Amino acid sequence: MKYLDWDYIKEKDKYIITFENGKKYFVKEKDIDNLQAHLKVSVFEAIELWLEDNNYIQNDIQNELDKQAKENKSKVVAKSSTEKKKVVRERKPNPTKENIIKSLAEYLNTIATDIIVENVGKIITFKVDNKEFKIDLTEKRQPKVK
Repeated sequence: MKYLDWDYIKEKDKYIITFENGKKYFVKEKDIDNLQAHLKVSVFEAIELWLEDNNYIQNDIQNELDKQAKENKSKVVAKSSTEKKKVVRERKPNPTKENIIKSLAEYLNTIATDIIVENVGKIITFKVDNKEFKIDLTEKRQPKVK
Protein backbone atom coordinates (compact mmCIF):
# COMPACT_ATOMS: atom_id res chain seq x y z
CA MET A 1 0.00 0.00 0.00
CA LYS A 2 1.25 3.44 -0.84
CA TYR A 3 1.80 5.63 2.20
CA LEU A 4 0.25 9.05 1.89
CA ASP A 5 1.56 12.18 3.52
CA TRP A 6 -0.89 14.03 5.73
CA ASP A 7 -1.27 17.17 7.80
CA TYR A 8 -3.74 18.42 10.38
CA ILE A 9 -5.22 21.64 11.74
CA LYS A 10 -7.39 22.27 14.76
CA GLU A 11 -10.71 24.05 14.30
CA LYS A 12 -13.05 24.65 17.23
CA ASP A 13 -13.59 21.23 18.85
CA LYS A 14 -12.18 18.99 16.11
CA TYR A 15 -9.07 18.20 14.13
CA ILE A 16 -9.20 18.27 10.33
CA ILE A 17 -6.78 15.80 8.80
CA THR A 18 -5.90 16.34 5.14
CA PHE A 19 -4.09 13.76 3.01
CA GLU A 20 -1.92 14.68 0.02
CA ASN A 21 -4.56 13.21 -2.31
CA GLY A 22 -7.12 15.71 -0.96
CA LYS A 23 -9.16 13.42 1.29
CA LYS A 24 -10.18 14.96 4.60
CA TYR A 25 -11.13 13.32 7.88
CA PHE A 26 -12.55 14.90 11.01
CA VAL A 27 -11.67 13.76 14.53
CA LYS A 28 -13.26 15.04 17.72
CA GLU A 29 -10.82 16.89 19.94
CA LYS A 30 -11.89 14.84 22.95
CA ASP A 31 -10.88 11.59 21.17
CA ILE A 32 -7.36 12.91 20.57
CA ASP A 33 -7.16 14.37 24.09
CA ASN A 34 -8.18 10.98 25.48
CA LEU A 35 -5.40 9.22 23.54
CA GLN A 36 -2.89 11.84 24.70
CA ALA A 37 -3.89 11.55 28.33
CA HIS A 38 -3.83 7.75 28.47
CA LEU A 39 -0.78 7.12 26.30
CA LYS A 40 1.22 10.26 27.13
CA VAL A 41 1.89 11.08 23.46
CA SER A 42 1.95 14.27 21.42
CA VAL A 43 -1.01 15.54 19.38
CA PHE A 44 0.69 14.37 16.17
CA GLU A 45 1.28 10.88 17.56
CA ALA A 46 -2.29 10.67 18.87
CA ILE A 47 -3.70 11.64 15.46
CA GLU A 48 -1.37 9.18 13.75
CA LEU A 49 -2.53 6.43 16.12
CA TRP A 50 -6.18 7.31 15.44
CA LEU A 51 -5.54 7.10 11.68
CA GLU A 52 -3.86 3.71 12.09
CA ASP A 53 -6.62 2.36 14.33
CA ASN A 54 -9.26 3.40 11.79
CA ASN A 55 -7.28 1.94 8.84
CA TYR A 56 -6.66 5.26 7.09
CA ILE A 57 -2.89 4.67 7.20
CA GLN A 58 -0.81 1.52 7.70
CA ASN A 59 1.72 0.77 10.42
CA ASP A 60 4.20 -1.96 9.46
CA ILE A 61 4.88 -2.95 13.08
CA GLN A 62 1.18 -3.18 13.88
CA ASN A 63 0.54 -5.21 10.71
CA GLU A 64 3.33 -7.64 11.61
CA LEU A 65 1.98 -8.07 15.15
CA ASP A 66 -1.53 -8.66 13.76
CA LYS A 67 -0.16 -11.30 11.41
CA GLN A 68 1.67 -13.06 14.26
CA ALA A 69 -1.43 -12.97 16.43
CA LYS A 70 -3.52 -14.58 13.69
CA GLU A 71 -0.92 -17.33 13.21
CA ASN A 72 -0.74 -18.05 16.93
CA LYS A 73 -3.95 -19.96 17.42
CA SER A 74 -2.98 -21.97 20.47
CA LYS A 75 -5.67 -21.61 23.06
CA VAL A 76 -4.89 -21.47 26.74
CA VAL A 77 -7.54 -23.19 28.79
CA ALA A 78 -7.63 -22.03 32.35
CA LYS A 79 -8.59 -24.73 34.81
CA SER A 80 -9.01 -24.43 38.48
CA SER A 81 -6.57 -26.41 40.60
CA THR A 82 -9.37 -27.45 42.95
CA GLU A 83 -12.01 -29.89 41.83
CA LYS A 84 -15.61 -28.81 41.99
CA LYS A 85 -17.77 -30.86 44.27
CA LYS A 86 -21.12 -31.99 42.93
CA VAL A 87 -23.98 -30.43 44.80
CA VAL A 88 -26.64 -32.88 45.84
CA ARG A 89 -29.83 -31.01 46.51
CA GLU A 90 -32.42 -32.50 48.73
CA ARG A 91 -36.01 -32.18 47.61
CA LYS A 92 -38.23 -30.41 50.07
CA PRO A 93 -41.28 -32.49 50.85
CA ASN A 94 -44.52 -31.13 49.38
CA PRO A 95 -47.45 -32.98 50.99
CA THR A 96 -50.01 -31.42 48.62
CA LYS A 97 -48.24 -32.67 45.49
CA GLU A 98 -47.59 -36.06 47.08
CA ASN A 99 -51.31 -36.44 47.88
CA ILE A 100 -52.25 -35.51 44.29
CA ILE A 101 -49.81 -38.07 42.84
CA LYS A 102 -51.04 -40.72 45.28
CA SER A 103 -54.71 -40.05 44.37
CA LEU A 104 -53.94 -40.11 40.64
CA ALA A 105 -52.05 -43.41 41.01
CA GLU A 106 -55.01 -44.94 42.87
CA TYR A 107 -57.45 -43.77 40.18
CA LEU A 108 -55.16 -44.99 37.37
CA ASN A 109 -55.41 -48.53 38.84
CA THR A 110 -58.95 -48.65 37.43
CA ILE A 111 -57.97 -47.81 33.80
CA ALA A 112 -54.23 -48.40 33.37
CA THR A 113 -51.49 -51.00 33.77
CA ASP A 114 -47.79 -50.83 34.68
CA ILE A 115 -48.32 -47.81 36.94
CA ILE A 116 -44.99 -46.54 38.27
CA VAL A 117 -44.67 -43.58 40.62
CA GLU A 118 -41.22 -42.44 39.57
CA ASN A 119 -41.14 -39.46 41.89
CA VAL A 120 -43.61 -39.25 44.80
CA GLY A 121 -44.26 -35.55 44.29
CA LYS A 122 -43.90 -35.25 40.53
CA ILE A 123 -44.02 -38.10 37.99
CA ILE A 124 -46.24 -41.12 37.25
CA THR A 125 -45.79 -43.38 34.20
CA PHE A 126 -48.37 -45.91 33.06
CA LYS A 127 -49.80 -47.82 30.09
CA VAL A 128 -53.28 -47.72 28.61
CA ASP A 129 -54.06 -49.93 25.57
CA ASN A 130 -50.34 -50.77 25.25
CA LYS A 131 -49.48 -47.06 24.88
CA GLU A 132 -47.11 -45.41 27.35
CA PHE A 133 -48.07 -42.21 29.17
CA LYS A 134 -46.40 -39.94 31.66
CA ILE A 135 -47.93 -37.40 34.05
CA ASP A 136 -45.54 -34.70 35.25
CA LEU A 137 -47.03 -32.54 38.01
CA THR A 138 -45.76 -28.97 38.36
CA GLU A 139 -46.84 -26.37 40.85
CA LYS A 140 -47.04 -22.73 39.79
CA ARG A 141 -45.40 -20.19 42.02
CA GLN A 142 -47.41 -17.58 43.82
CA PRO A 143 -47.04 -14.12 42.27
CA LYS A 144 -44.92 -11.73 44.27
CA VAL A 145 -46.85 -9.08 46.18
CA LYS A 146 -45.46 -5.58 45.70
